[in-house]
Parts: sequence; C-alpha cells; structure tokens
Amino acid sequence: MSVSSPGRLYGGATAEQRIAERRRKLVEAGVTLFGSHESGSVRVKDVAAEAGLTERYFYESFSDLGALFDVVLERVLAEIEAQVDAALVDAPDDTPARISIALRTVVESLATDANKTQILLVEGFGKGGRVDPQRHELNDRWMADFLRWSGPDRQPFRGGAVEARMKALALSGAATELMISWSEGLLDVSTDELADFLVGLYWRANLP
Repeated sequence: MSVSSPGRLYGGATAEQRIAERRRKLVEAGVTLFGSHESGSVRVKDVAAEAGLTERYFYESFSDLGALFDVVLERVLAEIEAQVDAALVDAPDDTPARISIALRTVVESLATDANKTQILLVEGFGKGGRVDPQRHELNDRWMADFLRWSGPDRQPFRGGAVEARMKALALSGAATELMISWSEGLLDVSTDELADFLVGLYWRANLP
C-alpha cells in the first residue's frame, strides 16, 4: 500500500481524517482572524500560522481566502439560524411575538461573540466587505429567514407582494446599519436597548 493511500493509518488516523482535521483547524483560524478588527489584512500565511500548519495545507482544502471566508460565513449564519430556530420552538403562532423573539436572539447571539459580529455585519453585510458582490444573496437569505421565523405558512420572500418585499428590505437595511454602528462602538446602547429599538422599529413599520 502506498503512503498516500486513503486507508493508511498515520498517528491512528486515516488520510481523510487528517485532511478533515487540518480543514477544521483552518476554519477555526478563519473565524478568529476574519472576526478580528484587522480582518481586512488577513493573508493565507496568517491563517496557516494561526492553524499551526504550513501554507501548502491551506490549498489542500481551499482555493483562496474567499473560499475559506465563504465557509466561515456559512458557519456563522447557520449558528445564528439554529439559535433562533431553537428559541422559537415553543413560541406562539403570532407574528409580532415571533419576530420579537427572533430579533432579540440575533442581537444576543452577536453581543456574546465579537468574532461573529465582525464576520457577519462588517465582512458580510458591510459595504466593501469580503462578500460585497454577493450582498444581495445574503440579504435574500436574511429576509427568507425572518419570513420563516415570522410563521410557518408565510410566503417565500421572492414570491411575496412587492410592497411587503420593499418593507422587508427597508427594515433589513435599517436594522443592519444599526447593528453595524453598534458593533463599531458608534452607538452607546446596551444589548437590551438595541433589541428593544429594533422590535419597536418592526412594530412601527407594520402599523395599519
């Protein structure tokens, strides 16, 4: 059997297991570095060093930094979505109440993890961030999430009425800019105050 054989054990692990472990370390390093305030200057060698690997192992799993960031962003989004889903398990079938729970859960999730805030709000939604060309896709996903969280039978975002979509986009833009400013220290408000304001914004936008 050759040394490169996938089934060969080295240190008690197969080649696939070792590759998966190196990839995990790179993703963890990406979360740390992309989540820092110096995220704009991150290079491949920085990620490799943070992961305790040589640069050649970076390219074993990722074509470039953009590919790694996509995985890191997906992880952050999936974590937040899972947290909101869990918070809504026993929530009433009442749209305002459900949206209130969802907004508060998102804010609390970001408030307890500075890396997550930087990755999602600055590098993700922020203009000039790493996913700037795909910001519309990210917005669509965020809108789809909130429509799903608002109730089990809500119409998909893209298939909804134009007025409802405009309102959703306006609220999303306002909420995102508020959270970005909050994360950058431009708004001297507590987590609860920010969540209360966002919930109030939703209520005012939906008054008859």
